[in-house]
Amino acid sequence: MTVTFPLTEKRDAEALLKHLTLHKLTFPGNCAVSLKPEVALVSSPHTTALGAARTAW
Repeated sequence: MTVTFPLTEKRDAEALLKHLTLHKLTFPGNCAVSLKPEVALVSSPHTTALGAARTAW
């Protein structure tokens, strides 16, 4: 499953990685992160954790 996470000045890539860790998703462990200028694409087979992380973001 791949989910998009919008990125802003306050919510940058570093904040996203910390947020994913709170949901037991680690890069490069069990998820893949692709960064674009205003969005991050996060892929993981752990769909429940990924969905919860996106909802909380």
